[in-house]
Amino acid sequence: VGYSFGVTIVILKVMDAVWPGGIRVTPKEEEIGLDLAQHGERAYVNE
Repeated sequence: VGYSFGVTIVILKVMDAVWPGGIRVTPKEEEIGLDLAQHGERAYVNE
């Protein structure tokens, strides 16, 4: 468990350093919803 936690933290730190803006999406994308913001379609029809 400790090994997995440590490796996960290292991977997340590397990803945060490599991608601009880190591994988080923008607040605007969170508000819109990731299905619509990143894929251009809604995940659920009843929304």
